[in-house]
Amino acid sequence: MFFLFFIDDEYATASEKDPKILLTTSREPSQRLGQFVKELKLVFPNAARMNHGSQVISEIIEFCRAHEYTDVIFVHEHRGELDNLVICHLPFGPTTFFELLNVLGQRIANILKHLFPVPKPETKRIITFANKSDYISFR
Repeated sequence: MFFLFFIDDEYATASEKDPKILLTTSREPSQRLGQFVKELKLVFPNAARMNHGSQVISEIIEFCRAHEYTDVIFVHEHRGELDNLVICHLPFGPTTFFELLNVLGQRIANILKHLFPVPKPETKRIITFANKSDYISFR
């Protein structure tokens, strides 16, 4: 029975090593999106940034798999307004779409939790995701 649970849990071995995250935006992100991604890099210390240029999503995923990334985050905007995030856990998912306002659940909390490095005993930084009425507050 434990073996079946292990197959269904994409994050069963996630705490064995720190995540390696790729943050990607459009070819020419707006200044606002660029600033948002800089802040995400501060939030996720193991993240690298790449503008995806003319690459399609499947090429980006293959690049990430080849370079042993654990997750890729696509940050999207429409006419200069940030509108969604797509988080894909590699190599086989799950993939989650966020409209940045109103999505949360146990699985979503698990996805967000495993984007951060494994906590060390001497850690003094704390990050909080609070869910109230299906809105995620970040602190």
